[in-house]
Amino acid sequence: MLRELFIKNFAVIDGLRVELHVLTGETGAGKSIVVDALGLVLGQRVGRGQSDFIKAGAKETTVEAIFDVVENAAAAGMGIDVSGELIIRRIVSSTGKNRSYVNDASVGSQALNEIGSALVDIHSQHENQSLLSKSKQMRLLDSFGRLEDTVKKYSAELGRYRALSEEKACLLENIKDRNKRMEVLRFEIDEIESAALDANEAEALARERSVLANLTTLKELSENAYDVLHNRDGSLEDQSAVVVDSVEKLATIDESAAEILSIAKEMQSYVKELSVMLRRYKDNIDFTPERLDTIEIRLETVKKLQRKYGETVEAVLNYKDEAVRKLDELTAINEKIDSTDEEINKARQALDTAARQISKRRADTAKRLESEIAATLKGLALAKARLEIRLALNKNDDGTLVFYNDGADTLEFLFTANPGEPLKQLQKIASGGELSRVMLALKSVFAEYDDIPVLVFDEVDAGIGGETAERVAERLKELSKRRQVLCVTHLPQIASRADSHIRIQKHIAGNAVSITVETLHGQERQEELARMLSGSITEISLEHARELLIKGGKDR
Repeated sequence: MLRELFIKNFAVIDGLRVELHVLTGETGAGKSIVVDALGLVLGQRVGRGQSDFIKAGAKETTVEAIFDVVENAAAAGMGIDVSGELIIRRIVSSTGKNRSYVNDASVGSQALNEIGSALVDIHSQHENQSLLSKSKQMRLLDSFGRLEDTVKKYSAELGRYRALSEEKACLLENIKDRNKRMEVLRFEIDEIESAALDANEAEALARERSVLANLTTLKELSENAYDVLHNRDGSLEDQSAVVVDSVEKLATIDESAAEILSIAKEMQSYVKELSVMLRRYKDNIDFTPERLDTIEIRLETVKKLQRKYGETVEAVLNYKDEAVRKLDELTAINEKIDSTDEEINKARQALDTAARQISKRRADTAKRLESEIAATLKGLALAKARLEIRLALNKNDDGTLVFYNDGADTLEFLFTANPGEPLKQLQKIASGGELSRVMLALKSVFAEYDDIPVLVFDEVDAGIGGETAERVAERLKELSKRRQVLCVTHLPQIASRADSHIRIQKHIAGNAVSITVETLHGQERQEELARMLSGSITEISLEHARELLIKGGKDR
């Protein structure tokens, strides 16, 4: 159960601590703000931007809810220790950032919503209107029949079926220009393969071209160096021979010059070797314009391919590999279409089976739900009313099922409040009061089957009064025996049945607005009921209020 709700800087609330059951107060006092705050801390979407709820002048709002719980599967699955109590805190800043904590463990918005949806079910006037939506009606039916997981599996299979169908459509589209594309791909592959590219070739050719472009200079430099080494009078070869001869004579006189002689001989050997190498180099220089032309043509071929297929030779080769892969795909496209068709047929058969099973279970669930709602409506002053859940399994012209996101069914809630009147769509016949009671009947029936411990009703009693209000009050009282019920109401009949009566008041002092919450007992509660009955406190309204409290067993 929800034990306590703490609100700070939320809307016009500075700070507020609420311990629950029925909330009353003047219109605009802030009763629904309390419900909005509860929705916020549970991770539910609220009717306006979260930051809009922050009190003017404040930087952030804080809402904290304390629950007494035995277990919460969502929290336990996230590794959060429940231990009989869940403290949920949410802080929303004016910048739009928000932080959420469950038992001091930080959680994201989705996780918070999963935890909160298992703790509290908030029912508002807006939800009454949502009952008119066929998609909402389908979700209610599936929830009652515990079909949600089955529908999720169907939806996953439908996603796969649609993906396969899209893949086939792409394949068929490719067939239209397949021959042209295959011709282009073959040309590109042949062009690249005929060039016989080598990853290092361009660099080597560029170096050779540089040499060929400077042959005259290279010839002159090498011949000049060779002359100095070998041909001239007093060449380096001759000079090195003189040096070696002199050092040899020196070493015969002084043995310590042996190392000098060794170096001199080594120097002479290097000079002779260098002379031989230069002679070979200059003799091998042979200018052939044809070779330079060949290199230029080859480099232009490489550049042309790079301009068309990639900036580097490696990129061009990668392009060719991808073109080969695409060509193989196009070549095998008929086989691919056949295999995709086979998968589509299998997926369609699986969907057909799943959709029919879902439809059958929905039909069985609808009968059970109709019966239980009828019994509940009798207790809500709609003894002759009838709600029929009409399902239709939809088919195409060829007899195959129409696959919607949640099955092959369409659904309508048909309603009549009076005997002898035809069933019509709920939105075309139900008044606001009747719609409130139908939704209350649904909530009452669902409470027998789900495990949500807290039900919140936010002014869902619109459009009812008198004996009908008494019946609604009795139904809410019955619900409170199995669930904790928090009810925001303007009806004294409902307020008088509550185990705990809380009054919310708004106070305005100059430009400052504040809200107070107080639990009413005895005379205070009787006076609040009297105000709700007649708008003012009189002897007659007080007596009527006392009678309501006695009737509700709350005359204390």
